[in-house]
Amino acid sequence: MKRYRETLAFLLLLILGLVPRLAFVTTFPTIPTSDFITLVAFGQFFHDHGIFTNGWFWEYVNPGLPVILSGLFAIFPGSDPQSVARLATAFACGLLPILPFLIWRGVLPFWVRLLTGASLALWPGQIFFSGVVAQDNWVLLPTVALAALAVRSLVKAPVKSPDDREERPRAFIAGLLLVAGVAMRQEMLIVLFPLFLAAAGVTFRGGWWRVFVAVFAAGLPLLALVAYRGVATGRFTLSTEHSGLAILGAYIPGAAANAWTDPYPYVASVRPDLLRDRKALLSQAALLAFREALRRPGFQSLRILQGMCTFAVRGEEVSEYWSLRADEVLPPALHERGVTLANLAGAPLRYEMAVIQGLFLAALIVGVWRRNWAVLVLASAVLLKFAIHAAVAAQGRYFFPATALEILAIAVAAYEVLTAIPAGRRMMLVLALGVGIAFTLGLLLVRLRLELYVQSHDTDQQRTYHFPVEVADHGAELDCVVNHGLLISLSLPRETTQNAAIRTLQGDPPWGDSAAAVCELTGTGKPRPLTLQVMDPYAPGGYPDRMLQRVEVDGVEVYSHDLAKDPGSGWANLPLGDVGEGTKRKVVIEVKAIRPDAGPGWGNAAVTTFQLTR
Repeated sequence: MKRYRETLAFLLLLILGLVPRLAFVTTFPTIPTSDFITLVAFGQFFHDHGIFTNGWFWEYVNPGLPVILSGLFAIFPGSDPQSVARLATAFACGLLPILPFLIWRGVLPFWVRLLTGASLALWPGQIFFSGVVAQDNWVLLPTVALAALAVRSLVKAPVKSPDDREERPRAFIAGLLLVAGVAMRQEMLIVLFPLFLAAAGVTFRGGWWRVFVAVFAAGLPLLALVAYRGVATGRFTLSTEHSGLAILGAYIPGAAANAWTDPYPYVASVRPDLLRDRKALLSQAALLAFREALRRPGFQSLRILQGMCTFAVRGEEVSEYWSLRADEVLPPALHERGVTLANLAGAPLRYEMAVIQGLFLAALIVGVWRRNWAVLVLASAVLLKFAIHAAVAAQGRYFFPATALEILAIAVAAYEVLTAIPAGRRMMLVLALGVGIAFTLGLLLVRLRLELYVQSHDTDQQRTYHFPVEVADHGAELDCVVNHGLLISLSLPRETTQNAAIRTLQGDPPWGDSAAAVCELTGTGKPRPLTLQVMDPYAPGGYPDRMLQRVEVDGVEVYSHDLAKDPGSGWANLPLGDVGEGTKRKVVIEVKAIRPDAGPGWGNAAVTTFQLTR
């Protein structure tokens, strides 16, 4: 009878985990974009060239998920890589519920295991995100498995002898899970480390042999991961090169609205020389972030507090942007339905996350009160995850592993309360739930006010930006200066066309305001034809005399375009003639407010992107 119950519950959790996620990604087939298309492309690169091949992907991405994807592409040759990656991600996420159910067997009651698995299976924010080919989805598997193993070790320790035969193989399994997490996201080395120690049986009272076993269990796989990156790239390290830029993007002016913004325009205003020396830029970006933090320490502290409160409540809601909201993440026929679903789910997801945070705080109180090391170790991993992203960069999707650990901690704390002595149970439960409810309400009431306050104080003065715009395989370059308006994005040259985007200083510009890039066009080698492209981003049309795009070459106007007059968007192609050795021309790209209405944000609507092309 017991075996029948176990089998039935296992199948139920599999169904609850897999069916909603596979149904969701079938109904809303998320198209990878941004960082996620990079992961798919990296997997294809490994599949085509071998997993030890160097490429620009290594600078930005950890290799764990691309290696898995490359294997899947080999198993399913001829299939659409994006579809394979999307379905595999949803399937992997659907396996989460069975991990604590199986790993906790024999140490925690059936109802605790079933409740925990069902909570992970019916986790709505994760279901809505499960089609996104993100490291934050795939890292859930080793995170939950290692956490469950840590709880098993800590719950079982008091009733088992120190020489339990499970401990040594469990330590090596824990080491592999730790490295699997690090291979997905490098900061997980810190987050998962307390879980690894607990799973490996390392305690303050443990013998030295356990420490040695743990060192080998984690050290050897970590060294193998370092060696793997070293063989492929020549850099023997666990971390990617872009870490400093990721940190910098969180601290610069204007980053508070989205928690991160493109750091290259800021670099163009403080250290434009670094834009021409990528190695120097990567090595000094963290120092620039530190200096920016020291320039506004009070504001940065408040921004960090606001960011953590926001993501504690809205982390899942904002992550829907990558699965439902963004224009490019769904086929055009499904876009409206995706946005509608995202709008309907927004408020419930906020309340769900706020309740989870309150219950987690209640669980932490129970853990401290009862000295429950399983709850405390899980909580330490959660707090480390929040602390890391408070100090560096944060996005909503980064906190999915923290939420999974919170769910496990809540379940273990609930079991602790129910097994406590009745005399103390009521007081403990009232105090923990009271504080948790107050914390939930506080988050809901304070979060929005704090967010509005921080964003209203994230202001900056007019900067002067110096930057190059180049074109691959031509030798031509625009050396540009913007001293009126904002440079809001800048891509650095690699193998494709580089571009820059400018807009007026204010989102709602006054009449006559403008932003201009004043550039010197030069070239090398034999003169060859060159074209300047200017993007009209405003598709609706029907609003003449709001914003004007202009281009001058050597003082002669060669382009004038009423940006919002006619419907449609796209690139305007402006021939610059032959450009080569000895070329020296003045090119001015300008966007100007004619008579914009106050309120609609015409400055943002008229962001003007330009680039050179052969």
